[in-house]
Amino acid sequence: MNRKQLLHSIRNLSKDQCEQLGVVAPFKGQGGLKAVEAWLGDATLLDADGNALPLEAIFEDGDPAEVSLHAGMPMMEEAEEATEEASEILADEESVQEMVTLSVRNELAKRKHLALPRTSRIKMKSSQKKSAHFESSEDQYLAGQWIGAKLFNMPSAQKWWNNNAPSGMKAQATSPDSAGGYLVPSPLEASILDVRSQYGLCRRVSRLFAMSSDTLDVPSLTSGSTVYYPAENASITESSAVWGNVALATTTRASLMKYSNQIGDDSLFSMADTLSDYIGRGLASREDQEFIQGLGTAPWGSVYGLGNVVGRQSVDGAGTTWASLTLANLIDVVGTLADKYHAGASWIMSRQFYSQVVLRLIADAGGNTIDSLGIGTTGVQFLGYPVEFSDHAPIATAINIEACYFGNWSDGVAFGDRQGVQIATSEHVNFAENQVNIRGTARYDIKVHDVNAYVCLSTT
Repeated sequence: MNRKQLLHSIRNLSKDQCEQLGVVAPFKGQGGLKAVEAWLGDATLLDADGNALPLEAIFEDGDPAEVSLHAGMPMMEEAEEATEEASEILADEESVQEMVTLSVRNELAKRKHLALPRTSRIKMKSSQKKSAHFESSEDQYLAGQWIGAKLFNMPSAQKWWNNNAPSGMKAQATSPDSAGGYLVPSPLEASILDVRSQYGLCRRVSRLFAMSSDTLDVPSLTSGSTVYYPAENASITESSAVWGNVALATTTRASLMKYSNQIGDDSLFSMADTLSDYIGRGLASREDQEFIQGLGTAPWGSVYGLGNVVGRQSVDGAGTTWASLTLANLIDVVGTLADKYHAGASWIMSRQFYSQVVLRLIADAGGNTIDSLGIGTTGVQFLGYPVEFSDHAPIATAINIEACYFGNWSDGVAFGDRQGVQIATSEHVNFAENQVNIRGTARYDIKVHDVNAYVCLSTT
């Protein structure tokens, strides 16, 4: 504890704490040692462990950030004498009991005079139902208070945050809005990531790389060593593994929402759920759209999606519409993928394609059970491989389009994640409507680097 922390504590004592300490009111004078001692009178300030606070050390010119309550270890002779005395006492069971009783009484007496404020427990109201995106109600409540304090500048939320935020979390919100926004606290960011993984496909199936800078080069094995057939007593031709390079370069993505400035303390709890859900879904949707449809241009974060990567493998269907696609076409897709990619492979398609094509082919095949139709307890599968759904895969039949994809996405796609989610606000854009704009940003890159890791099925 330093001087600033001590003065903040004694200037914000509650009525009950003043009564426990034996002072009339919180400290209001100048922040000097003599003034504090005069205000205390015969009372003593204790720390959380019941030790008397050394005011002289706290008010030294250096204003130390840490105050040692222990000057040092006792002399060797004193330590030996204390050990012998303790052994004699512990040998007497009655003495031990007296020591325990006395210790408890002393601790209770200390706590009775303890007047420094502590972090209050979070009290939940019965009407506040926890969102599924947060691990606990406390995490959601904390995220709501951060929103009120940092985004809406609510005095009550700011006071709560300054007094109760866990150690290390206050610093996560020190960046001014003009410098690019606030890094969100861990519970809120975790809930946004939970929504992204729940509603997003790309981040879930790709190989994820954490990036400490805006660019990252990931090595990729192109080919291994070559096997030769040397003659007897002949030397073996040398060969080496060939490595390629996957270059990741991040681009900023942003999601924007509006919210009324008329927000009260009771609304912050649900606001945490709304904010995490809105931003999480927005980022997840854009990630998937880039992953499947990306054109490689600036509006797409320079991402080439599955349907636009040069050199991708494709199987032509039996006709120009989904109705003309056959089971043999889909079997050809599975057979085209190299064997080394099959462990961990899956389908990517829209629910419309699954309903109009896959389920039709399964039903036509005959001899089906509920599980084989893909609606049982085994999950959605087709030809023995799991099916992943995305609205950004083709949702309607057309001539010469890629209808679905099959491949090993962790082997063929790299996802570079640069930083956590940042949030910034502006109350000026929609000032007349009394609304605040809330912007969530993230920096990442998606690279489909192995065209042999997946196969497309196309209409002709």
